[in-house]
Amino acid sequence: MADSKSIAVLNLGSQRLSGAIFSKSGGDLVLKKYEFVDMTGDPTVDSSRLPQLKIGLDELADRLKIKKSAVWYAVAGHTVFTRFVKLPPVQADRIAQIVEFEARQNVPFPINEVVWDYEFVSEGTGETEVVLVAMKSDALNEINDQVVATGIKTSGVDLAPMALFNTFRYSYPDVDEPCVLIDLGARSTNLVFVDGGKLFTRNFLVGGATITSAVSKEFGISFAEAESRKVAYGFIAEGGAVQDHDDPEIAALSKVIRNAASNLHTQIMRTITFYRTQQGGSQPKRVFITGGGALLGNMVIFLEEKLKVPVEIFNPLRGVQVDRGLNTDHARADGPFLGELVGLALRASGSCPSEIELVPTAVANARDASRRAPALLLTAVCLWSALYAGISYYQNTDRVIQEKLGLMRQENQDLQSLASKISALDATQSQLMGLSTQLEQAVAERSYWVRLITEINNKFDNDLIWLTVIEPMKDGKSITPQLIGQGGEKTETSKDEQAPDAEPVYTIRMQGLYRKNDEGEQVVYRFASALAKSPWFDIADFEAKRAEFVSAQSGVEEDRYAYNFNIKLPLKQPMKFKN
Repeated sequence: MADSKSIAVLNLGSQRLSGAIFSKSGGDLVLKKYEFVDMTGDPTVDSSRLPQLKIGLDELADRLKIKKSAVWYAVAGHTVFTRFVKLPPVQADRIAQIVEFEARQNVPFPINEVVWDYEFVSEGTGETEVVLVAMKSDALNEINDQVVATGIKTSGVDLAPMALFNTFRYSYPDVDEPCVLIDLGARSTNLVFVDGGKLFTRNFLVGGATITSAVSKEFGISFAEAESRKVAYGFIAEGGAVQDHDDPEIAALSKVIRNAASNLHTQIMRTITFYRTQQGGSQPKRVFITGGGALLGNMVIFLEEKLKVPVEIFNPLRGVQVDRGLNTDHARADGPFLGELVGLALRASGSCPSEIELVPTAVANARDASRRAPALLLTAVCLWSALYAGISYYQNTDRVIQEKLGLMRQENQDLQSLASKISALDATQSQLMGLSTQLEQAVAERSYWVRLITEINNKFDNDLIWLTVIEPMKDGKSITPQLIGQGGEKTETSKDEQAPDAEPVYTIRMQGLYRKNDEGEQVVYRFASALAKSPWFDIADFEAKRAEFVSAQSGVEEDRYAYNFNIKLPLKQPMKFKN
């Protein structure tokens, strides 16, 4: 267990968990110990996130010896909804009401299903801007359950971008020009704009895993192997007429990484443009990068080449003392992974520029109980006094109770007889409910095709595609004539015609046209990929097998308006067709 004067903090990243222990010395923050635990697998796969988080937290708590300690921890930026809202001029005592109204309008979930908070980020003449943050209560509680299950107590929950902002203000108090801090994470990237007294953050789902996935796809290897190659040999190939690496495999790897990193640059430029045009911010004069992606070879050179401004690796320990028991050089080298931890330590030790907090239900209940403890104690004293005074009264009523008890015993026997009859009726009801199951299932399946067509319709993201045929198929053959009574064939294959134990394969065939566009047939593949991820279809590793399910004409004819395409996707839970 950490010393009572120590400050224990955790950062729950998508691919790497980090934790540290700090202390305060003369008002300065001192880093005493830190540890990292990497989680294997693709960080974009949410289904494996919580089990891996529990295992990683157990290991991290053991290394840091912080079990039974109270900690602040940060959740990733992409898990939290963030919106910057400008408030109309109102009196100070009505701001809380206006903010709650804005939260109800902007948060894309019912307000009673989220944990939310707000903070002022800029105040000007006649206009005040706040940042709203919200997270689904269930999601936050699930994460907090994993933290508490390791024996750690929760002091508070911060948002990773806000923790980085606090670290920047603490470690770089001398920087007064507009700048942006880019946190290159595994699953997503956070941009934190610091512009005088103004703060703005934005997150987009492009990160280190995007580059790893590109390597995996290009070389036909697993995600884990691609990540290993990227870490061991990867770097961003330099632009222009630069000699390739002597090893052709490493040279090819660097070019794949550069192509993937170009998408990162595009998203960064879009965010900067949005900040300038929609938020009225200034063009950043300096760029600081942090997170695991900051250590990728040539990342600083690449971003300087693209952004045309000075780029440097963020040093969160610039204003932090390093304990003599740590290797200072190693700590500085690990700086890109320590930014959120420093901000959390600052938050735990005193006031900070940003004090956004997300409060799990268990923590909120504990705080409420703590606030009510004095009143509850006084109430308990009053109750015990009243109880003592009433003892004599209850002794006098014991005789009356014994008399009534005899009458109640007789009534109990009568009720037991009735209970036996009710049990028999319950058994009959259960039997009847079992018989009604098939009928209920048939009624539920009436909306099968409506829901399926709605699901297909929801996957259109543009007007370049239209469908001309949607047809159900069984074992590769159309069953449309059977469904509408044509051909005189049976709807279901007879038992004699089917192979023993064979299960029919139901497929939806979609035929249509796509309009000539800059992307070509990629609009069809993107539409098909979106459908393949739907719970209606049963396709594993769709991208690798795409040719089996999708075919699309392509061409550049000037007088051609549209091209044909076909999509065949197997249903996961097909409807049973009967005449």
